Amino acid sequence: MTAEEEDKQATYPCPACDARLFGWSAARHPIDGSKLVLDHCESCGLVVTRAPNPPDSGAELAGLQRRGDLLIAANRGSFQGGIGGAQWAGMEPDQRRLHMNRRAAKLLLRKQGIELIDASTPFSWRSYVRMLETMINAFTLRDNFVANARAGRLRPVGARARFTFTLDAAVSCLVAIPLAIVAAPTELLGSLLGRGGLMRLETVSTAAAAAKVEAGPRG
Repeated sequence: MTAEEEDKQATYPCPACDARLFGWSAARHPIDGSKLVLDHCESCGLVVTRAPNPPDSGAELAGLQRRGDLLIAANRGSFQGGIGGAQWAGMEPDQRRLHMNRRAAKLLLRKQGIELIDASTPFSWRSYVRMLETMINAFTLRDNFVANARAGRLRPVGARARFTFTLDAAVSCLVAIPLAIVAAPTELLGSLLGRGGLMRLETVSTAAAAAKVEAGPRG
């Protein structure tokens, strides 16, 4: 990130804790290659993809994978988030603007009238794949190349784009096997230490939580 970009701070506060957002890093849009600026809250650890207007926190939280009162979200406080930085596979700045750790998730949910009861980061195939993709991102020109190519989201047009696509495909194949061996124990260790790539957020509405406290223990 250039000094000029760092000086141009976000015009809105942190959506989670209302503290100031600071220019943190820059990334490339994994589909069209455009430049993205990422801001960071030093208070709660939230990372926000910069845009002229603040993100719609309610809409982004509503878009998380849900199983009843259990939410699944990418964990920026994970080992893979630390390893990848702006190239973390779970960042996906083309799909969302809020990149949460546990504390930021708790604060964002509370603003929506939801209380976080418990958060865990168990090892899963999905979290392992994201760790592997994060490691592969260090070698490819486009972040999350494998996932986007398999989903058909990358459609190279022109000689240069086709060359880049072919190069990323070749590099991904070359490094995938050795990195797969390293990614498994790294993600497993992160999960055991509460720093796995995916958070399972057990929630309850603030009203329900308050009612339970008021009711107190039944004798």
